[in-house]
Amino acid sequence: MDLEKTIMIKYTIKKLNENTNLNYKETKQTFDEIFSGNASTDQINDFITLLGQKRETPSEIAGTADSLRTHSLSTPKKVVLNRLGLRKDYSNSLNF
Repeated sequence: MDLEKTIMIKYTIKKLNENTNLNYKETKQTFDEIFSGNASTDQINDFITLLGQKRETPSEIAGTADSLRTHSLSTPKKVVLNRLGLRKDYSNSLNF
């Protein structure tokens, strides 16, 4: 992990701690850092937890989806999505 490349996730964690919404660009850049391997496990846990507690906005969801799309096309690894939901509620939701 390159500490110089973790600027955005530190910034967005601070904003989320203040219960402030992120814009599309901030969300996409943060997920780009995560998917590039430039964020620590603790940073990822904090970011995902705070984002979920705040409730995601459409801009945040769009930034997440675009980052996923970008990295899934350039990554040879198989991407698996849980279609059943974390609580197995069969709501046809997607969980990453």
